[in-house]
Amino acid sequence: MAKAAKMRVIIPRNPEDLLKLAKKVYEKHLVDGGASPLNNMVDQDWDADGPKIDQAILMHLQAEDFKLKMEEMYRQRDLLESNIKETLLASREILSGVHRSNMKRMGEWGFSIDDSPKAKVPKKSV
Repeated sequence: MAKAAKMRVIIPRNPEDLLKLAKKVYEKHLVDGGASPLNNMVDQDWDADGPKIDQAILMHLQAEDFKLKMEEMYRQRDLLESNIKETLLASREILSGVHRSNMKRMGEWGFSIDDSPKAKVPKKSV
């Protein structure tokens, strides 16, 4: 006689899928009413948690929308930042020449000046 395979009941890790499953379970619980075996739970209560599912789904959808908007804002920022960075680098070079004898004066422009000795790179042994 063949040994029966051990079965598992999967609970999704993905929030969207978890909420969809919760909604299905809650709807079945409501349809079954007083005959629902879920009424026997002691520490958990679908009557309290079930109505929160739609709110959680709405919040999830809003968060996903914000995520798309955020990604678009980052793309737009990156397009602007590219030219700004080049202008900043060119400005640093000009000011480095102007203030060559006293580089700390570049701090007046907002630049951070590091005057500590540069660390020596150890030589590789062959």
